[in-house]
Amino acid sequence: MTLRLLLSTALLAWLAAMANTAMAARAGDAGIETPQPGTEGRQQVRADAEDAHVPDDEDEFLADDPSDASDIDEENEWAQKESERIAVDASVIGRSWNQVPFQTRYFDYSYEEIERRWPQFMRALLIPFPSPAYLQRRIETFPELRAELGPDFDGDYERLSRNIVHAWRLFFRGDFREAKEWGVQFGAYGKVPAYFSQIIYAVYLSDTQDDKHQLLQDAANQVAVYARVLKEMEQSEEFRDDYMVMRLGYAYAIARIAEEVSPPVAVARNYLFKISGAANDVLAIKPDHPVGLAFRAGIDAGLIRTMGKAAGRLTFGAKQSRAKDYFEESFNKVDDLSIIHYEYANALLYMNKTREATDALQHLRRAMAIQPLFAMEALDAMYAAKRFREVDDFLKYGRSFRSFDRKRRRYVRKTDENLYNVMSTPFLITEYVARR
Repeated sequence: MTLRLLLSTALLAWLAAMANTAMAARAGDAGIETPQPGTEGRQQVRADAEDAHVPDDEDEFLADDPSDASDIDEENEWAQKESERIAVDASVIGRSWNQVPFQTRYFDYSYEEIERRWPQFMRALLIPFPSPAYLQRRIETFPELRAELGPDFDGDYERLSRNIVHAWRLFFRGDFREAKEWGVQFGAYGKVPAYFSQIIYAVYLSDTQDDKHQLLQDAANQVAVYARVLKEMEQSEEFRDDYMVMRLGYAYAIARIAEEVSPPVAVARNYLFKISGAANDVLAIKPDHPVGLAFRAGIDAGLIRTMGKAAGRLTFGAKQSRAKDYFEESFNKVDDLSIIHYEYANALLYMNKTREATDALQHLRRAMAIQPLFAMEALDAMYAAKRFREVDDFLKYGRSFRSFDRKRRRYVRKTDENLYNVMSTPFLITEYVARR
């Protein structure tokens, strides 16, 4: 409750600062002198307010108030309450999916190849290989996991392992719809590749932002079903890695929604606490997790982008220096992940705006050049190429990153286009301004 109060206070201060900034601007236009802030702290608040995302439509501030946090069950507090979730339309989840823009045979591996190369494929996510012994130990320990396999499951863990690895094979190839439909038949460990497939599809291949958010919310909801089991796993040294994997997937889905909504909506849906808590949990279990480090760094950068430097630091301890340090640690662990390079490029822009745009372009170039091992990595690199064109065009725009970011958000609100979709054209600010 203390963190909620801090964030509410910070948000009110942010809104007040925005109002003061707008009043000062109107007064300046009218030739009226306005008093200047008398302290460095006030100057920082004003600077933060100017850097933070300012919704262009008043309606964007409106969101249902979440119910009192006291109604969250102790074991489920990391998961969203009903009032914090996006409504999911079953027709959106069930409709046909777009295909990847390349031949899936490029990334087709046999069971034996997947088993042999698993550490290489999972150098980012650190998901354990679902061997028969691995599955048996977990399914026999947690009755819920055994029960969901149904009464016809005969204890053949060799066959179960091969069926789950087949879901991963489809995921690696980029047959995301098939991976989901196959994987969900084989319990919790089949649902890992199934819903990772849905998440990656949502981010990079869904046409609209609304579809994207519903697909991501649905994936997060599926993880939340296992809240009680995951709580037990968290408390056991043997199974904490399992908890970490599910927690990271859950938080990534929520984070991709959170980065595209306004600050008040993010507060009302409790995104900031859920995401920050997940990143801390992952690093508590695996302090050198490459994606966990980058995820934590990206959260700090996103908080600075959304709330400004002072409010982000006051509420969550978000710091530019810490974000850069985490990214450097991540690169020291694994340097050939396109997604981490493009997220670092975004972080540089979110934290330092135009001043580090050149460095951002260098990391985007690096992300584009990395040779992918499977479909998700190919899509990461393709998005980096798309983002490179956006940032390169932004430098020709000649105005602030804040102006670019606001116009980009305004465009999405008007069109509902998913700008992460690698098959759509990039948002080129110079063309957008010329059309208006």
